Amino acid sequence: MVEGDDLSGEEARGIVRERLGADFDAARFVCANAYQGAMEIAAAIRAGAQVVVTGRVADPSLVLGPAVAHFGWSATDWDRLAGGTMAGHLLECGAQVTGGYFADPGRKDVPGTENIGFPIAEIAADGSCIVGKAAGTGGLVDCRTVKEQLLYEVHDPAAYVTPDVVADITQASVEQVGPDRVRLSGVKGHPRTTTLKVLAFFDGGWLGEAEISYAGPNAEARARLAMDMMKKRLGADMPLRCDLIGVSSIFADDDGEMLARQPRGQAMDVRLRAASRHGDMERIDRLLREVTALWTGGPAGGGGVRTAKRQRLSSRACLVPRELVPASWQLA
Repeated sequence: MVEGDDLSGEEARGIVRERLGADFDAARFVCANAYQGAMEIAAAIRAGAQVVVTGRVADPSLVLGPAVAHFGWSATDWDRLAGGTMAGHLLECGAQVTGGYFADPGRKDVPGTENIGFPIAEIAADGSCIVGKAAGTGGLVDCRTVKEQLLYEVHDPAAYVTPDVVADITQASVEQVGPDRVRLSGVKGHPRTTTLKVLAFFDGGWLGEAEISYAGPNAEARARLAMDMMKKRLGADMPLRCDLIGVSSIFADDDGEMLARQPRGQAMDVRLRAASRHGDMERIDRLLREVTALWTGGPAGGGGVRTAKRQRLSSRACLVPRELVPASWQLA
């Protein structure tokens, strides 16, 4: 068991408070956790652990830890650590690298997505790896899927920061070495940073959302009327996002500016979604009741009401000197 990530206790909380400054809300604080790395995982495996349970750990470190334990890499073997880290990075989103997130019919076709295979990385002693997938499964592993996942969530290809190493993939090589087998090599590593990323979580109040459908002639106009009714009933002091699914939703904004600019059309299959976040659960309950009331309270022909509410956490990130959040492990 690896510990050391939890900064929720009173003494550790002071570290987070100091780093966040005015962004630290003591009254709404819930917890804080540091992203730990691979070395304690490796040490536990070397000591005989068959299963390692951790707190918060950076995703690629879950793969790097077993590699470090197996090959005996040191904590300063930067190039090999970087290679193992990028192997973990390729695996961390599961079937994304085997064609799942890659698939785009007619543009990037992937066979057998209904039976897509889970990725497997064969890591070598030099830190290079070959990515494949489970035998007899659908999906695809080629240079395109690997490159997409390699660059996924990487803000700087020359400096991908993890708790274990700073990886540089600017000179890396991606090579197809067989059917559904791609080799990644040439990853370079630089010394790890002196800090660890910490996420602090605070009570974020409640999120409520409710939907109702309108179909047939004049459906869009009826949905827009329902939206206007909701806004007037709830008042200007209630933050409300309204989407017309089928007209404007995914590309829309919380303030409704895009929808307001969009000409009124003749969509005949529209679902109104109204959502709000608020610290007072009663205000959220009122939103849900108002949408439910649209069922028979107008406009005409509404149906299929669904409502939901849930508590939310808001987060703040900061960097903490790693010596203030040491990790440890023990065998259970």
